Amino acid sequence: MNIWIFNHYAVDPNSSGGTRHYDLAYELTKRGHKVTIIASSFNHFMKKEKIRYGKGTFVAKESINGVNYLWIKTKKYNGSVKRIVNILDYSWKAYKASKKEINTNKPDIIIGSTVHPLASYIGYLVSKKYKIIYYFEERDLWPQTFVDFGKISSNNLVTKVLYKFEKMLYDKAKRVIVLFAKAPDYVISKGVDKSKVIYLPNGVNLNNYQDIQADSKISEVTQQYKYKVVYTGSHGTANNLDPLIETANILQNKLGNKDIQFILVGNGLLKGKLIEQAKSYNLKNVTFLDSIPKNKIPFLLSQADLSFVSLKESPLYKWGFSMNKLFDYMASGLPIMMYASKEIAGDFKDIFGVDLSQSSDELANNILLRINDETYKKKVNHSLKEYVRNNYSWKKLAFDLESYMERDIK
Repeated sequence: MNIWIFNHYAVDPNSSGGTRHYDLAYELTKRGHKVTIIASSFNHFMKKEKIRYGKGTFVAKESINGVNYLWIKTKKYNGSVKRIVNILDYSWKAYKASKKEINTNKPDIIIGSTVHPLASYIGYLVSKKYKIIYYFEERDLWPQTFVDFGKISSNNLVTKVLYKFEKMLYDKAKRVIVLFAKAPDYVISKGVDKSKVIYLPNGVNLNNYQDIQADSKISEVTQQYKYKVVYTGSHGTANNLDPLIETANILQNKLGNKDIQFILVGNGLLKGKLIEQAKSYNLKNVTFLDSIPKNKIPFLLSQADLSFVSLKESPLYKWGFSMNKLFDYMASGLPIMMYASKEIAGDFKDIFGVDLSQSSDELANNILLRINDETYKKKVNHSLKEYVRNNYSWKKLAFDLESYMERDIK
């Protein structure tokens, strides 16, 4: 099969950000398929351009480990208004580029993937024009995400338009791909036949955790303390990192522990606020690092003793969640410190190796309980690796998606 994926913010494995579509495409190419990812070359997470374009051109082609990229040059941005311009720029140029590319590389299936709906819509337009099977992948439930976080009202005119746009893509798609375990119920509640819906969560490339390459810069940071608790990912409202800073304060200033280091890796709107919060407590045990390429995450995690993930109270999580970091932690065999309510944590709270905390004091106690328990960590290492291999490896997930595609083509 020949498969195209429209994802504005897709990245390659040497860049910062989620590599969902690279990992999926890599496994599909190993199974004999051809995959092209159509993405902006301006990295959304680092706010940097990765490609040098020739004069007057806005398209560049690159093949990475058999995965084809059609990079689109888009306007740079670092704010809400310019980001909208960037979205429109990608959408128009991606459509133009695909019309030219299709002459020599016509796909059998097109996947149009959110975050923003225009990337999905461009995928649909191309599929309609050239009579190609179309899959709509809704990575976040929009506009439901904005409604649930209180950013817009469900009665807002823009919200109602987005709901209609979402429903139109549901109806036009041969399949609807969702990432959260209960998200199929959301799609079905919109009047979509359940047979159309594919649950395809994020996963992990287990090969990255076999022969791990050392990194001297990361080693410099991780050698400063005896024990390390690591967080990787965005530093925003939904990531709820305040409890981790409070926990670091409890361990250093109230319990006098000087052996545990908290390493927070990534960027986001609230990173500056978190740094100031750590300074106000005079914390020496918290280290902030900028985002690092995905292929360096395995080494970072191999140097840690525990990992951390937090889920902010929100109606959004009633549909479940699918965090890249969670599966990375499992693939590395790291015990997971999860800060969330039992309702939001769902089935993950029952996995061996996941400790659920609902207050900073409880989190601090759980960390002290687990941090130097080598017998526990050894058992967790084996258990989590086996769990993620059986449920969230990209090899398995690619096989699941392939079965639908082959059925639809026939």
